[in-house]
Amino acid sequence: MDTEGLYKELKPLLFSLSYHILGSATDAEDMVQEAFLTLEKTPEENINHVKAYLCKMVTNRSIDLLRSAGRQRETYVGPWLPEPIMTETGFPGDSDDPLGNYLLKESLSTAYLLLLQNFSETERVVFLLREVFQYSYNDISKIASKSSANCRQIYHRTKKVMGNLPKENISSNAHKGALSEKFALALMNGNINQLLDVLTSEAVLYTDGGGKVQAALRPILGPDRIVMYFNAIYPKVPKGFTCTVHEINGQTGVIIKIGEITFTVVTFQFQVDRISDVYIVMNPEKLTKFNDGEVRNIWEMDFEDV
Repeated sequence: MDTEGLYKELKPLLFSLSYHILGSATDAEDMVQEAFLTLEKTPEENINHVKAYLCKMVTNRSIDLLRSAGRQRETYVGPWLPEPIMTETGFPGDSDDPLGNYLLKESLSTAYLLLLQNFSETERVVFLLREVFQYSYNDISKIASKSSANCRQIYHRTKKVMGNLPKENISSNAHKGALSEKFALALMNGNINQLLDVLTSEAVLYTDGGGKVQAALRPILGPDRIVMYFNAIYPKVPKGFTCTVHEINGQTGVIIKIGEITFTVVTFQFQVDRISDVYIVMNPEKLTKFNDGEVRNIWEMDFEDV
């Protein structure tokens, strides 16, 4: 069995599947590595279809991890947000199929990943395999250990729920980028009140500090309260920080750094040519992908040495 060739071919799919289930790129990478280590030890004659075998293994292990982490999620300090990932230079699930890549990018948005959290593990797997990865119901049934008819029912039920995700009524990616730039400039220049120009009247701010750094313990509702929040924390942020716009989770977002250390990643949901939801990840354990694999907590550092 050409394990190395299979790894190159199937890692994008397996990573994407696990990341969508867990919301953690770090854990998803571990799931893929463990699956291929198990594959190497499994006699080839015991595997009928290696792609389905690996998908099922990664799915089951991701679900097991999700269930074991359930208690931690319940006691998580403040709002939980998925671990952000950079996608501007490509995502491990990219293919030569434009429609597939579009569906994958859409499914990576923070709002989409959060809505997935409302499903059971099985519902999440069935929906992802059908909606994002375009699997047949017969193939999904083998991975999810459900009948084809049951998978079809699960998909249509979850599809109705996902239809509640507001459509991004916005003109273009360029306009999203312009809004993100205005958001970043307002923070960098300390002109916090300018955020009122880019936020909808019902905007919501979610901050994920995970109990590792100080963050709002509840969502902040309304543009005026969001501005009050940023005005309150602005004096506590190290001087000389930078904000740059990048593609994060398939959408334009903002990376905030002090020196070379990323201490905040911001993603958005866009509505009616403005920003409707702001998602801020400050938990340093979720920013290791932006910091060379290290947990870097600037709030515990001497800023003169950064």
